[in-house]
Amino acid sequence: MKALQLLDIDVSSDLHELTKHGTPNFPCAGYDEDPGKYLVGNIPWHWHEEIEIIYAAEGDTLVLCGETEYLLHPGEAIFVNCNVLHKLKRGYKDVPCRINSLLFTPELVSGFPQSIIEQRYIVPLIRCSALPEVVLRPEIPWQKDAIHRFRSAFSAFVSDRFGYEIVVQVELMQMLLVLLEHLEDRVCETDLVQNKDAVRIKQMLGFIHAHYAEPLTVSQIASASSISESECYRCFRKVLDTSPIDYLLQYRIRSAAGLLSGSDMSVSDICYATGFNSPSYFAKVFRQELLVSPRKYRATHQNNLGDAKQRM
Repeated sequence: MKALQLLDIDVSSDLHELTKHGTPNFPCAGYDEDPGKYLVGNIPWHWHEEIEIIYAAEGDTLVLCGETEYLLHPGEAIFVNCNVLHKLKRGYKDVPCRINSLLFTPELVSGFPQSIIEQRYIVPLIRCSALPEVVLRPEIPWQKDAIHRFRSAFSAFVSDRFGYEIVVQVELMQMLLVLLEHLEDRVCETDLVQNKDAVRIKQMLGFIHAHYAEPLTVSQIASASSISESECYRCFRKVLDTSPIDYLLQYRIRSAAGLLSGSDMSVSDICYATGFNSPSYFAKVFRQELLVSPRKYRATHQNNLGDAKQRM
């Protein structure tokens, strides 16, 4: 099975990734990619129902999960639980990196519906508020074992050899067993409850995504979650480590990049369609963010996006 390199992901207004990974009869997908090659130089904020394991194969990768960020060095990995808001980018903007990742539904490692494995182990894990993510370092023996299990699963996935699906499933189950054995005291029966700030962020991001082409103020963004401007600033800084206006600007640039690479609209029309009121300002901000002009970005990316956007 081929591991893919993407250039963009599709998300809904609340940052829910829209595409399912894998197929109904084998709900697992693998990716071998550099986050810096995405439209605006990072894999943007998103969440999904699948479990995700991310391994740093080359270079340093910065993984942001909710309010926490982790710099993964080569050989390190991170477990990202279901429904956890996360973002990935190069550890250093101009230094390429490479990650291997597997995304799979909890059902893949549950055996069958209502099995003892599902009820006793998998459901408590994916609903545990204490384990939104787990960083795995090779210098810690049990974490080294977990990383080894992932690498075996990924290697089998990309080999496409006879029986690779069995190897992937077994190795992922073994990896989760290692995590459960060593984090048993943190695994709880309670639901993975989103904290108040995460809920507010999703509401405000939904508003930005729906209205980004219009003139927006911080007051309007804050009103989407019925909070004050100061609370809006605090919430964005705490959860996303940015300001509401900077996020709005980055989202407009990302939307413009998508139109430049995927449509025949003129640069001026794209400028106004994505909320900018001046082509010269648009070109200036675009160059500051992506280090190239809109026209050069279009020339470089327009012919390459189509093949990379297909997810399994």
